[in-house]
Amino acid sequence: MNCLPGDTDVLLSHGRRRRIEGLWDRFEDESAVVATGDDAVASDIRLFTMSKPETVYEVETETGDTVEATADHPFKTADGMVELDDLEEGDDVYLHPFEGLQDETPPEFTLLDESDFEEENPQLVRALKDRDLLPLKSTDEAFNRLLKLVGYHTGDGSFSGNQSWFYGEPKDLERIQEDIAAIGFDPSRIYERERNHEIDGNSFERVEYSARSTAKSFRKLLVKLGAPEGRKVESGFTAPEYLDRLADWQKALYLSTFFGAEMSAPDTVSAKNFYAPSVSHNRLVAERDAGETFLRDLMTHLNDLGISTNALEEVERTETTVGETVRFRFGISTDPDNLIRFFTTVGYRYAREKQKEAIAATQYLKHKERVIDARARIAEEARALADGGVAPKEIKKRFDINDRFVERSLYGERDGRPRPPADFPDYDEYRDETIVQDDLSVTAEVVDIAERGEKPVYDIGVTHDAHNFVADGFVVSNCGVRMVKTNLTYEDVRGRERELVDALFDAVPTGLGGGGIVQADSDTMGDILEYGVEWAVENGYGIESDLDHCEDEGRRPDARPEFVSQKAKDRGRNQVGSLGSGNHFLEVQRVTDTYREEVADAFGLQEDQIVVLIHCGSRGLGHQTCTDYLRDIEQEHADLLESLPDTELAAAPAGSELAHEYYGAMCAAINFAWVNRQLIMHRTREVFGDVFDADPVEDLDMELLYDVAHNIAKRETHDVDGEDRELFVHRKGATRAFPAGHEEVPAAYRDVGQPVIIPGSMGAGSYVLRGGENSMDVSFGSTAHGAGRLMSRTAAKQEYWGGDVQDDLEEQNEIYVKAESGATIAEEAPGVYKDVDEVVRVSDALGIGDKVARTYPVCNIKG
Repeated sequence: MNCLPGDTDVLLSHGRRRRIEGLWDRFEDESAVVATGDDAVASDIRLFTMSKPETVYEVETETGDTVEATADHPFKTADGMVELDDLEEGDDVYLHPFEGLQDETPPEFTLLDESDFEEENPQLVRALKDRDLLPLKSTDEAFNRLLKLVGYHTGDGSFSGNQSWFYGEPKDLERIQEDIAAIGFDPSRIYERERNHEIDGNSFERVEYSARSTAKSFRKLLVKLGAPEGRKVESGFTAPEYLDRLADWQKALYLSTFFGAEMSAPDTVSAKNFYAPSVSHNRLVAERDAGETFLRDLMTHLNDLGISTNALEEVERTETTVGETVRFRFGISTDPDNLIRFFTTVGYRYAREKQKEAIAATQYLKHKERVIDARARIAEEARALADGGVAPKEIKKRFDINDRFVERSLYGERDGRPRPPADFPDYDEYRDETIVQDDLSVTAEVVDIAERGEKPVYDIGVTHDAHNFVADGFVVSNCGVRMVKTNLTYEDVRGRERELVDALFDAVPTGLGGGGIVQADSDTMGDILEYGVEWAVENGYGIESDLDHCEDEGRRPDARPEFVSQKAKDRGRNQVGSLGSGNHFLEVQRVTDTYREEVADAFGLQEDQIVVLIHCGSRGLGHQTCTDYLRDIEQEHADLLESLPDTELAAAPAGSELAHEYYGAMCAAINFAWVNRQLIMHRTREVFGDVFDADPVEDLDMELLYDVAHNIAKRETHDVDGEDRELFVHRKGATRAFPAGHEEVPAAYRDVGQPVIIPGSMGAGSYVLRGGENSMDVSFGSTAHGAGRLMSRTAAKQEYWGGDVQDDLEEQNEIYVKAESGATIAEEAPGVYKDVDEVVRVSDALGIGDKVARTYPVCNIKG
């Protein structure tokens, strides 16, 4: 459960970062940034752990971002959280490039007290005191929010009477509302109105959005902290003097919101190079000195943060209705490292779209600089080889780069650093293919994973349901099930549980990474993806009746192996017949109860009988296939994704070529998953035969009850408003539950309904149902596919210790569990899951899945 070395930076609230080892004495008072998909929010840290040295691995991306973590540390990917040991070069992980500034405790001093409000109504003072805003100190949490509000209001706010107005885009105004509310005031709703504007003789209309606070005490507070009153162009305000005394990260709060309101967004001056993001500021000539001082103050504060600026310019003077004005301007120096530092440490708060553009620009610049650095190293090595007497012709052969580049390096035809290669994408091309999430995260390709030795490791837990946090810029926290019957009873197994669990653990490959029962070559992979369980039976890994008792007879005829990428095939090649990790398991169970005797008889189930439940899916092949097509969908149908309420609903439009290809690839992955479970069942039969010295089929009657797929989409015909329609039915967290009489239910069960298997936790048991008579009308022939989690894997590892869970299950429940690691057992502790009895009760009550039998674990192996 301890994953990160001590020098890993964790992103905290208010744009601070701190080494994880430095949180140990203060974690309960801290909040870490959680990337929720919709936003980046601060969440209280509720747990901190540290442990002895463990082996860590460094993950490096194409943008040069790196982080070290243990093999079981989960990284956020487009397919959810994936443990490091299951990542490969070429996979995409989510980064959160905004890194913030080093955390430091601000010098404590009083900014405002009652003496600053002597001339105000006592009721106003009381309002501030009631909200703990008087006295106001530099170390107060409320002050950090006020810094942002003052900075933004200085740029894009106004006062009208006692009202404090803020102008911006609705999403940004929502953040402002949250901060106003957090310090104790009631913000208004967001208003909108049409406004007419004229610039250089051109008239146009735009919608203006705004929010306000009507509290006089709030208005006075902003003014006392430096927000200018009256028309800003006529004012003599400068930057607040107290900024000089603050911690760097606090200065950035004020600067970033002012820049969010007033600074230009990142933009390119040429195909691959950026303009200097700039701030323009107007004052009446009478207030010229104050205006110049204000901008020079901002420049000085940026310089103090290590960010270089261009020279301050007096751009123009203009006659206006209030007099002659002067316009000043300065910009951020366009050196790539300088722009990256600005975008990732200050940026544009309360300006989501600008900040998202800054994130995209950051990743582009990082990638570009990484490529240029590589070319510079080649140039230097080429010159060194030439100095050592190696002929130019030989030098050219040593590098995978065009000959002209080597020649220019050798003969001094280049001034300064190399340019990126001609095929390096322009920023517009890059931007079209790059999606920055609303939480400011973006994917990057993993280019290297390397072992870095043993180091003490640490972990934290947050209260937010997303259960992730940002570490060194990384966001870090298809299956089915089949049941095999036997003629053994619980008494036959009692006393041999440990022997059985050890034998199964030795025989069935488990855990992350490679290792399967079959090592498949290219032809074999093609046959598995196309023919499914038919291939397994033909090759001696099953019996004919297995086909009769499997959903779709173990083969999706729509499978198109050619639409599965070579990378996905390579990942699955050595995983055919393996459990994987997480909630995948092989469990020996006993039937404890039967409910509908005639159906139980048809299924061949009776009380005290031993059965085996196998839950696993398509392993790395399915994960990679999903990742491949999700990337294509994001590129080809970005407009559709933007219209969806949640990016997790990403899909290709039905009827499109991409949808056709993805469906064919998914069906192939389903065939792979069926074969995976088939081979595990085959090996399980062999183990039972060895342990009980009997033929598993002839003597032990080890026949497949049913195999039902989870988490798939299928083309089916359903009655919709009295009309039969062909639909794509997506069963995510669900499973098929067709009723008696349905033509797609295997003949052996058609009279009673399709078997449905609902796994519970390894301490609570599982259920066998049959498709209910209401399922087609209520749920498109579906019911739940399991108990469902109550907490994430990360939270589970924080709550439970694997060894304790294992001991408790054995001592209190007589359940024997074996896994690759204690962390896996902790992730799957009984308390992590919902009450399977209640899940099944609801299904039964709705008539979509009727109870047939209940089973209880005897022994269990996990990856």
